[in-house]
Amino acid sequence: MLVDVASAARIRARLVPVPKSGGIRWLTELDPRTARDYERCVAKLAPGIERVLASSVLANRVAVADPVRGTLRLEAWRAAHGRFRRALAAGVAAATSVVLADVRDCYGSIGPDVCALALRRLGSPGRHVADLERLLGELQAAGLPGLPAGPPPSGVLANAALAGADRSLAAGGFAHLRWVDDFVVFATDVRDAQRALALLRFSLADLGLELAEGKSRLLTDPDAMTSTVLHCLPSGQEPTVTLRNDADALPSFQGAHPLVSRDGRVDLGGRPARAARRSG
Repeated sequence: MLVDVASAARIRARLVPVPKSGGIRWLTELDPRTARDYERCVAKLAPGIERVLASSVLANRVAVADPVRGTLRLEAWRAAHGRFRRALAAGVAAATSVVLADVRDCYGSIGPDVCALALRRLGSPGRHVADLERLLGELQAAGLPGLPAGPPPSGVLANAALAGADRSLAAGGFAHLRWVDDFVVFATDVRDAQRALALLRFSLADLGLELAEGKSRLLTDPDAMTSTVLHCLPSGQEPTVTLRNDADALPSFQGAHPLVSRDGRVDLGGRPARAARRSG
């Protein structure tokens, strides 16, 4: 059992800007001690998570998880991304309609309670779930309300949280692919697409998550499906971040530490008190 968790007062982290197509995204780098605790927690849960994930889930798949040593390694990003794009091309070539959807503030919405509920539904051992929930609670108290974006364990936990949506689509007869929280659902027509979105909404709402409704799209034109789908989803290199020696403790985030709001906009002025009150 993990009992030596860094207290909120000792947790150090920094939001790091990483370029992406059309702008930047903000990743969190944890201090070494907290990062090790996080990896140990998730390494104990990862084998059980992997056993229940569908083959349609391509991102953040676990290559190695050693629960004894507490080590975790994900599949190489380039290899995973290549498999995703090949599967996407094959699916689009055979589809008559494609639904694109993603989860609103995905990582930020998967707080300790949401994560614990999802893991228990997957049958994860209660003692390991409790250890992780305790650690995520420490991070939440320090100002990170959901999963920290950037550390590999967060991708594993996001897959666990969204596994219910994968199962719901499969039970509804839909073929789909998922890259992190980006869903690509293959439908037959508008009515079928609406049914797929309804299944997603219901399964996500069951955990307190929501679709990013403004980003949901239905594509029916073959040329539009090919050009839009193959160019609007993740590309580029795997981001890496390094914790700076002068990184502030999370409760303050003073100075130039932009905070990401729940709607995804970046507040360059920083509002640490408000951010710390956000719930998952």
